[in-house]
Amino acid sequence: MTTGGPADQHGNGYPAFQGDQSPYYGQQSDGYQQGFPGSGYSGGGYPAPERSPWASPVVLVAAAAGVLLVVGGILAAVLLIPSGDDDDPIATPGTSITTHTVTSSQDGQSTQPVGTQTVTLTPPPGTTTTVTDRPSPTVPGADWQGFTDGPRCDAANDPAVAILRTARSRVIICQVGSAGGLYYKGVAPEGHKHIDFPTQQGKYFIARSGSYEYFVTPSGLVIRDGGNTIADEPATAYWSR
Repeated sequence: MTTGGPADQHGNGYPAFQGDQSPYYGQQSDGYQQGFPGSGYSGGGYPAPERSPWASPVVLVAAAAGVLLVVGGILAAVLLIPSGDDDDPIATPGTSITTHTVTSSQDGQSTQPVGTQTVTLTPPPGTTTTVTDRPSPTVPGADWQGFTDGPRCDAANDPAVAILRTARSRVIICQVGSAGGLYYKGVAPEGHKHIDFPTQQGKYFIARSGSYEYFVTPSGLVIRDGGNTIADEPATAYWSR
């Protein structure tokens, strides 16, 4: 009896398993390369996944540049488009603005306005405007606040309500603001005189300082001391409101 089993009786072994030529091992057998039979892949592994063309750095940089160009174009358009308000005239409330549209002839000479637009601005509710009445006195050398060479009313908006000139004196009666109290101011060779709160009786004004009384009338200036007349100066010019 021979040893070795059936393989020993048929040469080196079974016909399909001679030596180490099995198709399921790493060596080449029956026309197949190393790896699983019929797989078509070498090295016994899976193929590397295909890379998306959008993942390329060049594509990403180009896309970012395109976005920046679009944003820059939008910002430039917003900044360069005129608002349409640059040519509007500026005015204060309560004033009127008149604009003219002028055309030019072929020889460059301007023609008459072909269109006129008037815009009136009204002050908002609650706004008050105070305008001090400025009279026009008929006394020479005087304006609405007294004599140009003095005396003059104290405040910038105090108007004169009476102005008297004599041969030696200049006298004014002023009012505080447009509805305030009165005060007397006079200039004579002896000096200046200022008296607050004179009284008015028609076109007559009486200012009192201690025992002295100063009567300002269309006829002139009368000064009394204790009831006795100490000066009577005829008027050369007189005006009152």
